[in-house]
Amino acid sequence: MSDKKLWILFFGRLDDEKWFWLILNMLKVFIKKYGTIPFSFYVFGKWKYVNELIELADKHSSIHFFWWQTLATIQRYQENCHFCLMPSTFLETFGLTALNSLSMWIPVIGFAKWWLTQFIQNKYNISKAEGQTDAEKLYNKMQEIIDKYEKDEINIDAERKKAKTLANKYSIEKWIENIGPIIWKPKRVLMISDFRNKIWGIETYMHDVKDILESKWYEIKIYWAKIPSWKLWQLCKYFGLFFAIFNFIDAIKLKFVAKKFKPKVVWYHSTLRFLWRLPINRLSAHDSKKIMMYHDLWYFHPYPSLVTQENIVKTPLNLKNYIKSANTKNPLKILAICFKYYSVCLLSKILKKSIDLHLVPSNFLEKIVSDSYQIDPKKVQTLSHFIQK
Repeated sequence: MSDKKLWILFFGRLDDEKWFWLILNMLKVFIKKYGTIPFSFYVFGKWKYVNELIELADKHSSIHFFWWQTLATIQRYQENCHFCLMPSTFLETFGLTALNSLSMWIPVIGFAKWWLTQFIQNKYNISKAEGQTDAEKLYNKMQEIIDKYEKDEINIDAERKKAKTLANKYSIEKWIENIGPIIWKPKRVLMISDFRNKIWGIETYMHDVKDILESKWYEIKIYWAKIPSWKLWQLCKYFGLFFAIFNFIDAIKLKFVAKKFKPKVVWYHSTLRFLWRLPINRLSAHDSKKIMMYHDLWYFHPYPSLVTQENIVKTPLNLKNYIKSANTKNPLKILAICFKYYSVCLLSKILKKSIDLHLVPSNFLEKIVSDSYQIDPKKVQTLSHFIQK
């Protein structure tokens, strides 16, 4: 191998949903073949695979692990990073990480599926690589890029300009144009979500939306359910629907907040893991426009990380389709899926009844929402995300 090294960036959750295990597998294959990792790997994130990554980083100086950091911190490394690695194969509802990477002038290597097809160039599409499995394809694509870079067959400056051009389509200014018709006249907006921590994803998106709208003279208030720790978040992830059945506290609190704030728009984001249906039902009679934003697939499928094709989400939302979409014969899993179905079903009924406009970040989700909940397609609309700062 040449001494000339690529700098590869990864930022996000180190978990199964982002298929980080696939990256770990690739690193081990390189180590087995070369005794080292033939590129500098900069990782920002945390969660499930932290310990395994730390173990590799302790043995190999090519791995630089910085835990979870803000985008501003990550941007300090953007001039040196040549590519961002994003190997998740599940159905990304938008691909905000990819967009943020492109905005930092860093092209993305990943599986170009669904909405990600516009963010990943064909030559960096892992799906097009040789190999029988996703692991083989990822390794072969990385080896191909490394070889071309060492032979000066990749013009990094040109690739960075292409990346920035792609990102510019999703500027904050463009988002403001799109949100205008949705909440143009009402100036007081109550935004509601499960989690308050300012991390990548829904929560950071909400903080950014608040800042943007307030700069345009909107009055914004955010109501968060209080889930302060990672362990509690994990508990709610798996058992949140059970606890949410009895979530009278947030339902009562929200009623008082809405009465005092008097919003003209109530904008729901994540409500599935903790808030659930009681707070939504409590505000259903409130004199305001109700909007729901679907950031993930938990509302339509029991295992979103396993959704690798659109047809895996079976519609309409009923017990038969819900069990079928899980593709399992394990009786214990089926029992758990049945419980989750009835929880989601109750939530979907109140959403269908009380929500005036259902928003999705990518247009392919419009059909999933409409067909799953049997909602008039005219009430489902795409509002794409924007580049985060």
